[in-house]
Amino acid sequence: GAIVVANPQNGEVLALVSSPSFDPNLFTYKRDEEKIEALLNDNRNPFLNRAISARFPPGSIFKIVTAVAALEEGAIDGQTQIEDTGVIEIGNFRYANWYFLQYGKKEGAINLVAAIKRSNDVFFYRVGEKLGAEKLSFWARNFNLDRPTGIDLPAEIAGLVPSPQWKKETKGEDWFLGNTYHFAIGQGDLALTPLQVNMMTNVFANGGNLCAPHVAMEKEGEPPVEKKCSPL
Repeated sequence: GAIVVANPQNGEVLALVSSPSFDPNLFTYKRDEEKIEALLNDNRNPFLNRAISARFPPGSIFKIVTAVAALEEGAIDGQTQIEDTGVIEIGNFRYANWYFLQYGKKEGAINLVAAIKRSNDVFFYRVGEKLGAEKLSFWARNFNLDRPTGIDLPAEIAGLVPSPQWKKETKGEDWFLGNTYHFAIGQGDLALTPLQVNMMTNVFANGGNLCAPHVAMEKEGEPPVEKKCSPL
């Protein structure tokens, strides 16, 4: 797992944790060859910094990006209502809402605010369908989710933002509506670092600015740390 804590107003990273980890003192004055060997052979990869060097499907938190894309592109507005049918069937494939899977219940006709509150999958499947994969991909890239954040640490990797072209070139496969459904709820091939997810959510916490994260803190008598924030 990983934990990222940052000040959304300026991108200052206050805590960055990756687990499992290791004690760096084992390699210096407390050097312990036996423990080092165990770490090197640990299949949990304790040397991997999961906060900035590993990608995971972000899941439902990505729905806020889908919402922004839909509003900005005019696919929906604040009054738009979509019926939660519990399940959408496309050929032999079924795309269900978690509420239906767990309790056999539906939400009825809901708007965007209710859909975010309830993390309603069917609502965002339909929104993704209205938008299309290309626009979803475009707006994910607007959040810089396809590139490293630029944090002042080594070994950061970029996120993976899929698209029909990417799937064709990488997998040799066509893009299907089901891929768009999964993309719209933060699943499928979409994969981000925990730091990218933090940066993405900070846009909403600070009123619309995309701030590059940095670990350096201002110290008395030293030049101020450069803060890079810009409107999304």
